[in-house]
Amino acid sequence: MLLSGSRSCFICLVSLALIGGLTAQTGKQQGTDPSAASASQATKEVDPLKRPTSDKQQRQNAKSLRNELGKAHKDWLEKDVAWIISDEEKSAFKQLSNDEERDQFIEAFWQRRDPTPDTEENEFKEEHYRRMAYANDHFAAGIPGWKTDRGRMYIMYGPADEVESHPSGGSYERPIDEGGGSTSTYPFEDWRWRYIEGIGQEVIVEFVDTCMCGDYHMTMDRGEKDALLHVPGAGLTLYEQMGITNKAARFNNSGL
Repeated sequence: MLLSGSRSCFICLVSLALIGGLTAQTGKQQGTDPSAASASQATKEVDPLKRPTSDKQQRQNAKSLRNELGKAHKDWLEKDVAWIISDEEKSAFKQLSNDEERDQFIEAFWQRRDPTPDTEENEFKEEHYRRMAYANDHFAAGIPGWKTDRGRMYIMYGPADEVESHPSGGSYERPIDEGGGSTSTYPFEDWRWRYIEGIGQEVIVEFVDTCMCGDYHMTMDRGEKDALLHVPGAGLTLYEQMGITNKAARFNNSGL
């Protein structure tokens, strides 16, 4: 009987040991293991959707927002009013320290130019942005229209009173003030204003497309449009035909 009792106790102890081991293994599989719990917690902590925003990150976010707002003011200075703002105004704007001051400056900038300050409309501002839109629609040439020479002149002085356009170039009879004679030209345009305040009367500006690509640039040399300028003996002016002058002297003789 004693032997049987001892054997029974031995079997019980073995059974308990097996049950304990199985329980521990099951606990590991179910995630009750301390190391597994730590790993799970770490995974939760790196979840960007649940991670709290630090003070440093909040400051960085605020700085990024200020930079975005600063871009709008930069565009206003370097694009919207690039051709009409004075050097003094530009210098003063760059010295402002916050967006509130910049907004007040912009408002005052347009108010100073408003021809009818007692009305809600600011005709100057409306006309300026109309010119900007027109320049972008009509004068773009690989760059926005407002950046081109024709766009700049249109924005600054408005539409010319007369435009002489030669969009295809070709045969051209020079007027006497350009030396006379026949030649062939690149595409070009002459814009004439009867009067521009601060400049004078009968203002003529010439634009030439020497690349034949739609990029008209402003020039003071009225001989630059001559496509035969560098062709020996071709496209001579009357004086050149008479031997009184030569092509090298054209800028001095017929420049604007």
